[in-house]
Amino acid sequence: MIGITSEMTAVGWGDRVREAAVLPASYPLALQQAGCVPLVLGPWPWPAARLMASLDGLLLADTLAATRPGAVPPSGPGGPADGAREAAERSLVRAAVEAGLPVLAIGRGLHVFNLARGGAESLADADQGRSDAPARELRLSQDSALGQLLGLGVTVPAADLTGPALGRLGRGLTAVAWADDQAVEAVELAGHPFAIGMRWHPGKSDRAKLLERLLAAAAVRAAGRPGRAETADAAGQAENAGQVKEAPKARAGTASS
Repeated sequence: MIGITSEMTAVGWGDRVREAAVLPASYPLALQQAGCVPLVLGPWPWPAARLMASLDGLLLADTLAATRPGAVPPSGPGGPADGAREAAERSLVRAAVEAGLPVLAIGRGLHVFNLARGGAESLADADQGRSDAPARELRLSQDSALGQLLGLGVTVPAADLTGPALGRLGRGLTAVAWADDQAVEAVELAGHPFAIGMRWHPGKSDRAKLLERLLAAAAVRAAGRPGRAETADAAGQAENAGQVKEAPKARAGTASS
């Protein structure tokens, strides 16, 4: 079972407009066709460690608003909806890495992956100074898992490069793909079985290769861990213990004010 992040947006529901957790169908369908059970995760707080005990992998999806390089979601970066989603996703990816689950981050997901590891986005526009060419050539590291999967170079439609440009890379992240202006377009987490973040949407063939490797890593992870019930129970006890430990601090702070 692979968890896939989603976003909150307003949608038509009969004759009314409602908020809904939404996700483009391409990735859930591809996972389902590969024999996996995709689980759509709403953009709200989760008991992350307990959830990871029930998952075999995590896919950080892009945002629906990212239709061009450097596109800004309607709510704006750091807006209430965007900020809540980002906080929830950071928590999920930290827990997934800690649990050793395979992680694939696409588009905006790369940005979240980097921030979760203590990195920062670039202050410059991701599209600043670039040509108006309809496609861009990316160079991939020959020593990387991504390069071994997709080859040493890929041609990416400009509209498929989404999310903020990366600035400082987070802990353990290694750049594995670059544009012609040397901007980092993909990263991998050193020492992790499978943790890749990429700023572009792979084509159908490349997506199939990535998902095949994601599911293979998930199968290895699932085979080498205790039963789900025991693992989830232990994770829940650990989270509850952390909450209990924090409670006296909160009461002490209230009493001293």
